[in-house]
Amino acid sequence: MTGFRILDPFPAYLNLLGVPASGGSLKFFDSETDDPKDVFGDADLTVNNGPSVLIGTDGRTVVDVWRNGAYTVRLYASDDTLIAEAEDVTLPGGGGTAIPTLVAGSFLTNDGAVLQWEDILQVPDPTGQSGKILGNDGSNLIWQAAPVVPTPSTGTGSFNFGGILIQWGTDTAPASGTRNTSKAVSFPHAFASNPFVTLNHQVGINPGGLIGTSMAGGINVGGFTALFDANIDNTSSAFIITAPFEFGWLAIGQAPA
Repeated sequence: MTGFRILDPFPAYLNLLGVPASGGSLKFFDSETDDPKDVFGDADLTVNNGPSVLIGTDGRTVVDVWRNGAYTVRLYASDDTLIAEAEDVTLPGGGGTAIPTLVAGSFLTNDGAVLQWEDILQVPDPTGQSGKILGNDGSNLIWQAAPVVPTPSTGTGSFNFGGILIQWGTDTAPASGTRNTSKAVSFPHAFASNPFVTLNHQVGINPGGLIGTSMAGGINVGGFTALFDANIDNTSSAFIITAPFEFGWLAIGQAPA
């Protein structure tokens, strides 16, 4: 255990007449009690000077004074008359400011009251970790593969990116013999709330060659209905949907918790 100097060794202590308190003493007690408490002559607290220290002819203590903890200190004249008293004498700023025993590979910090050593968290060596990102396992920093964001392609697929669920797919709208047709579509995975849905389709799917409008209706967390109109401004039979056609869809929304 390492102590600290309880008193500055240079000032001279004076008696009630204002002259050095030669032959007097400093007496030490547990803080705010009358229980004597030892002081020491070295920082390692191995040389015990007992609870009382004499004052020399120059008014200074005849030995060095080290301690550990809080003390009540009383100054007495040579006739044992009390000259002065101090309570809670301790290391300036409190015991928490004493630097604890050194710990290799650690850094000095505090918990708001006491100095303490903590492990140094270092970024692991990036050698050979090209393309990886820094993550952790709950205790240690580690290099780990970056998440791969899939590229939407033909067919049906989905991926979750930070709580955003993206799904896509293709389907076939049936021939209707009219200018309108529709197809119900179910998502591979349900969303947490109604998503945004967009459609695309082929041209040349009816004698008129065009789809005037396409939209997603009845959108809910589990799916939607794809709605198509060959030409909203023309009722001619030249614009009826006479053959099935493929369309694609893309849905973006909140992933389930």
